[in-house]
Formats: sequence, C-alpha cells, structure tokens
Amino acid sequence: MKKLLLPFALLIHIVVLAQPKVITFESDQDEYEGVIERNVFKVSLFELASGDFPIYYERVLAGKLSVEGSAGVTFGDYFGTIFSDDDISPLSDYVDSKLGYSLSLSLRFYPIEALEEFYISPEFKFRKYNWDREVENYLDEEPFFFTEKVSESRIYNMPRVTFGYAFFYDTNLSFDYYLGIGMNTPKESIYDTELMKVQEEKRNTRPRIHIGLKIGYVF
Repeated sequence: MKKLLLPFALLIHIVVLAQPKVITFESDQDEYEGVIERNVFKVSLFELASGDFPIYYERVLAGKLSVEGSAGVTFGDYFGTIFSDDDISPLSDYVDSKLGYSLSLSLRFYPIEALEEFYISPEFKFRKYNWDREVENYLDEEPFFFTEKVSESRIYNMPRVTFGYAFFYDTNLSFDYYLGIGMNTPKESIYDTELMKVQEEKRNTRPRIHIGLKIGYVF
C-alpha cells in the first residue's frame, strides 16, 4: 500500500509545482486614477481687447489652495483711451504703439475641489504700455516750431478680487470663467511741450471691473 501511495503523492507534488504562478500588478486604470492634476497653463481671451497678451500658470499648493501667476506682452492700450486724451490714443495718427509687458500674481481658494468649480481669488495685476508719439515744439525764433518723436508710457497697478468657476471639458482641457472688481491707479509719462521733457503724472484711482475666460491645459 505504501508503495502505491508514494508514486501517487509524488504525482500530486509534480502537478502542483507545474501550475503557473499568478502575479498581480496594480492596474493602469488604478494608477491613472491616483494621479492628481496640479498644474495648468492658460491663455486669456478677453484681455486681448485690452492689448494684453498674457500666459498664465496655476499650481496647486496644498488641499484647496493654489497660486496663479502670469507674464505677457502689451501693445496698444485701447481700453485706456476711454479715460485719456485722444492725442495719446493708439488710434491716433501720431502715435506708434510699442511692446510693453504685464505681470500678475494671485492666490486661489476652491471651497469644493482644487482646480474645479467655484473659487475666490485676491490678485494683483500690473500692466505697462509703451508708445512713441510725434509732438510739435514752438520756438520764439525761426524755424518757430519743430517736430520730434518722444517715448511715452502708461502704467496700471490693480489690486482686485476675482470670483470664478472652472471645470474640465476633457482630460486635459479646462475652462475658467471669472468676474471681479478692483482699483486701478494709472500713472502716465507724457511729454510736456512747455517744459520740453517727459513728465510723470499719477492719475486718480478708479474702480475697475474685469471679466473673462481662460482656456487651459491641465497636467
């Protein structure tokens, strides 16, 4: 009997060893779901009407808090001509717009989830516009007047508060609608024909509403 059991036990042992071993890996789907998007590059469409072409970058800091900054170029302050002299408007025949720059920095708080749905954001926006303008200077003797080109500029300092709503349209595409209000303090460097030099002048601070849409790439 023992002689019969020995070969049978040996056969069972061989069969068990011959079974394939199953190794379980974490699925790609589970791994993908574990990835949390923390960065967004954005472009702002409505700011183009202000002659501002910024690129925004937002980064999640922790939990529901993020920071957003931007850098851009400016060209022609078309919106600012509403409150300014026509002689320094970018639409004037005597004005040649030049490149300037813009910067912004803000903190964002999302009550529900970072990078999605409603948020509130304290922000500071800086813009500088540059241009050359042809001016006439009058003299007491011949030739009595002459023309020259001078370099002028306008600076905006705008602390403001923004309320917005952001959502993912696809895996990596986001839309960010926003509305806010702040205070704008313009400062102009304009040529004074009497003093015959560029003079810096600070304008009155005014409230300013901003509204827009940013399209972003999330990663």
